Amino acid sequence: MPAHLTRLTRLSGPRLWFVSACMVALSGHATGQTSGLSLEVDAAQPTGAIRDVFGVNKKPSFSARTPGANIDASSLYTAFGVSQIRLHDAGVDLCAIYAPATKLNVGVTPAQAVAGCELTGTGAIPHFSWTPSSSADADLNNPDHYNFTAVDQTLAEAMATGAQTYLRLGESYNGPNDTSDPVAWAKVATNIYKHVIGTFKPTPGIAVDPVFVEVFNEPDGGFWRGTAPDFHTLYVETVTRVRAAAAAAGKTVRIGGPGFTRSILTSSTVTGNPANGFVAAVGASNLDFFSAHLYNSCSTATLTSAGTFLRSLRSLADNQGATGKPLHITEWNIGLGTQCGNDFYAEPRTQSFASGVLTLMQDPTFNIDAAHFYAGVPIMSLFDFTTTSGKARINPSAWAFWAHARLRGATSLATQVCQGSTCANGLASDALPIMALAARRANGQTVVVTNDTTTSQRYTLRLKGLTGSQVTLTTSQPAANVVELSTTGSPAVVNPSNLQALAQTVTTGTPVAAAVTAGVATATLSIPARSVQLIDVATTSPSLMQRIDCVFKWGEQQLPDVLTPAPLFSVTLGDYAYRYYAGSASYLAVAATDQQLVYLNTRSTQGPVNLGLLANWLAASGCP
Repeated sequence: MPAHLTRLTRLSGPRLWFVSACMVALSGHATGQTSGLSLEVDAAQPTGAIRDVFGVNKKPSFSARTPGANIDASSLYTAFGVSQIRLHDAGVDLCAIYAPATKLNVGVTPAQAVAGCELTGTGAIPHFSWTPSSSADADLNNPDHYNFTAVDQTLAEAMATGAQTYLRLGESYNGPNDTSDPVAWAKVATNIYKHVIGTFKPTPGIAVDPVFVEVFNEPDGGFWRGTAPDFHTLYVETVTRVRAAAAAAGKTVRIGGPGFTRSILTSSTVTGNPANGFVAAVGASNLDFFSAHLYNSCSTATLTSAGTFLRSLRSLADNQGATGKPLHITEWNIGLGTQCGNDFYAEPRTQSFASGVLTLMQDPTFNIDAAHFYAGVPIMSLFDFTTTSGKARINPSAWAFWAHARLRGATSLATQVCQGSTCANGLASDALPIMALAARRANGQTVVVTNDTTTSQRYTLRLKGLTGSQVTLTTSQPAANVVELSTTGSPAVVNPSNLQALAQTVTTGTPVAAAVTAGVATATLSIPARSVQLIDVATTSPSLMQRIDCVFKWGEQQLPDVLTPAPLFSVTLGDYAYRYYAGSASYLAVAATDQQLVYLNTRSTQGPVNLGLLANWLAASGCP
């Protein structure tokens, strides 16, 4: 939640000449197959806030080992609504930051010294021990022993997208996976956290309060080869020290972990594995959340298997003693890249699978309050800069984020999917042909429908709890296949004008008027195979949200140097619909109640500027 938006109340100030262009809610239809399929949305039954599960792994830039093969996907992260960036494989590793340490390959006899922070095995997982050379606080707290250059670059890139930082304290793949001094490890990790928040060896202009801090990554797999007791000590010491550091800085930290593998259901039963009895070993009080990873088996993956895993994970955490603790799914995808092959992530079914998982994670019974798709770039990714020279490929899964992330900050509504007499909550209908998520935003409703089957599906949409005598339904259908955008420069980037062309790849259905009788309206719709569909429901045509988007878009065209990079949609926060422009660290917002247009530049001390009624800007922009 952007803290700056809390300043958008009791506004005053001069009218600012600015602007924005029209992006109507877009959509599409197809012929349906299944009879007796229905979707019901109750506009009068709110079920809670939409959960912010729109994060990704990896920073937006990537520097390949091939000279000149560098990319920057920051504008795409912003455009598609990436809300959190988990700093895994992003240069924020203990080994790379803290210099005076003993690094040994203990998987051979005798143990051999290791140069660098990566040890590639020859089939088996390498056993790489990393231990600070001294356990003395004077040495562990010596700023000269730390190199935060890569950390600062990563933090700056994450900040530039407008996304929040999700700090992972640990090592990357093939990096150190053991230590002979867990307490020293924890002290170094704590100093990394303190640097990130700006209290240890601070860098001017670089300070971030992480939305969450996760201790470690996949300790039940190849990322930990030491003993379970040593890992549990490492975890507790790190949590205790990071919490103390946060308190000393006047901050509240939400810290947990440890990012278990997708095999947690079986690894937790293995004697000697850190996952076995983890909660009891570290203490539930040392867990603000319990994190794990979700991967399926590429072409055979189903939403039913994903739902089964999440239900089993919830039961596992509860049975271990983490009842009531939120879950974090800090890595997830349809399958692992090495198993699927990178081309697999360009297939249409990755769109519906991603949309289905994003829907599942809104189910309040799971209590998931953060999740991160693997990855933003460069592999198994939303955005692929490497397959086609001079092009950025927008993979189909990115459109799942386009659909779901626009509900960020909105209020969810009760949904139900039925096939004949079989009914399920739309958030948990993974065994039925479609899934559905609905939310209230800007005086209307938006419904996200997922079809992960191999055929198009015709269904009856029933809207209840409505007011007035008529509603207008507008459907939007994003591209099912890869969309390629030209890149320029080094690092390769997608310029703002090319981003705007993405809107043309979304099919907008003709708005359909539906009569409201006794608070209920119905319509028959279809959704193509392997796709995600948006339905905007409004009491007027165009809806308030469409008018807001239109004015915002017009402003982006008029002031491209200020209102950049342009997101593909607006986000809801309480009474406001807004867009954030990372290039100028500024916001445009409209309050639904009084429909006043507001501009806020967070780098200025002027505060919010009231630009007047939205209606006046509709006339100036030519928006309907």
